[in-house]
Amino acid sequence: MVTSEHELQNKIRLLLGRYPEVRMFRGNVGQGWTAKRVERRPDGDLLLHEPRPFSTGLPEGWPDLFGFRVVTIGPEYIGQQMPVFCALEVKSDHGRLREAQKNVLLGLQSCGCLCGVVRSLNDALDALMLQS
Repeated sequence: MVTSEHELQNKIRLLLGRYPEVRMFRGNVGQGWTAKRVERRPDGDLLLHEPRPFSTGLPEGWPDLFGFRVVTIGPEYIGQQMPVFCALEVKSDHGRLREAQKNVLLGLQSCGCLCGVVRSLNDALDALMLQS
């Protein structure tokens, strides 16, 4: 049984790696500090003068996994393959969706992206329309 979102995320990435038409990437974010002046102390510590935090990575609420699925489309582009953007917000059985996450998913869905909240491997396959 999957016990954490991180573990489930890894299992989903491994599963989706079996599908040549799917490319998914893990969204990483972080926070750090910068300063007007950084002083290195003899003991190895750093002293930040006038520090301020900064965020790196993707916007707030961005899904855990994102990428694309290649699909073959209709008559106007007969036989051409095109990518469809995909995004998966991975949650444990009891994980709760934050408002920012909900808004990002709704925005992506409104543009025709394949996305959703997934709590299992089957949820991920369903969200990307990989099961019949």
